[in-house]
Amino acid sequence: MIKRINYKDIKNDKNIVYIDVRSPKEYEEDTIPNSINIPILNNKEREEIGYIYTQVNKDEARRLGLKYASNKLINYYDEINKIINSNKKAVLFCYRGGMRSSSIAKVLDILNMPIYVIDGGYKEYRNYVINNLNSYDEKFKFIVLHGYTGVGKTEGLKKLELKGHEVLDLENIAQNSGSVFGNIFYKNKSSNQKKFESLLLNKFLSFNSNFIFVESESKRIGNSIIPDFLYNNIQKGYHILIQTNLNNRIKTIENDYLNNKINNNDLVIKAIRNLKKRLGKKITVELEKQFINGNYKYVIKELMLNYYDPLYNHSINKITEYDMVINYDDINELTKELIDFKSKLKER
Repeated sequence: MIKRINYKDIKNDKNIVYIDVRSPKEYEEDTIPNSINIPILNNKEREEIGYIYTQVNKDEARRLGLKYASNKLINYYDEINKIINSNKKAVLFCYRGGMRSSSIAKVLDILNMPIYVIDGGYKEYRNYVINNLNSYDEKFKFIVLHGYTGVGKTEGLKKLELKGHEVLDLENIAQNSGSVFGNIFYKNKSSNQKKFESLLLNKFLSFNSNFIFVESESKRIGNSIIPDFLYNNIQKGYHILIQTNLNNRIKTIENDYLNNKINNNDLVIKAIRNLKKRLGKKITVELEKQFINGNYKYVIKELMLNYYDPLYNHSINKITEYDMVINYDDINELTKELIDFKSKLKER
């Protein structure tokens, strides 16, 4: 039997597997977090059918859509059967909860498979995000980490999260470092605004504490803009300045960004060349040469001193008085001091 349900009524159900039947392109732009993509039409098929539907003949477009979809029915049966056999609910959605998800659901219903369809589809989910994101204004107390590139802000957040503390990693959500190197060292494409907001709300829903660790960021991170309420809440948080020696900073950047993570050296070189206006031709040519030769420590050090540090000076100096300054040698010292700071806040 097909059951049509609203996203808001099932959002906390941990026993659900969301299945996005839209094209891979639509899925990549934004989807319900943790959903899997089993497209009824691939990108090329969707474009072809859309063209025929608007420019040629609607019946012919439907007929072609049926042909393409029928070839994928066995895949739907197999995948959804696995989900049901693992005692989970299979919840289908397309853009509006219409033809694409409903047609698959009807076929599976004939085969006596229990199927759920989100009424209103992705559009209903997107409206839920828009209507609920701002409700988290003033809900959290942010502990904001400041400091130059490589002082261990990101590594600190990861270690805090592993120890069970609430962390909001905005660069990871945006899949962008927010610098000239942008998305180069991330696995996925930079998030667009819709995807950023979806993942942000999903993160908010997972928090069990009011105290959240976050790294200081500009309002724009890659293609994404931090919502006004969140940006303002972070500014009103507790601010901690992190410091360490230059060797630690170089090692941190090497571990975070270079070890086994460079997939396209050409993109790194292109980013270095884009710094010519700021650093001058002589320095960028030397940086490119050293990078090609694998002398990453040299490149990291020069970029820190000549590009990142001057860039960060303004944001660091905006805070006239920090709630705490941590100068550490070992990253575990940093984690301990951050946890101690949070504990004292909770005791107030």
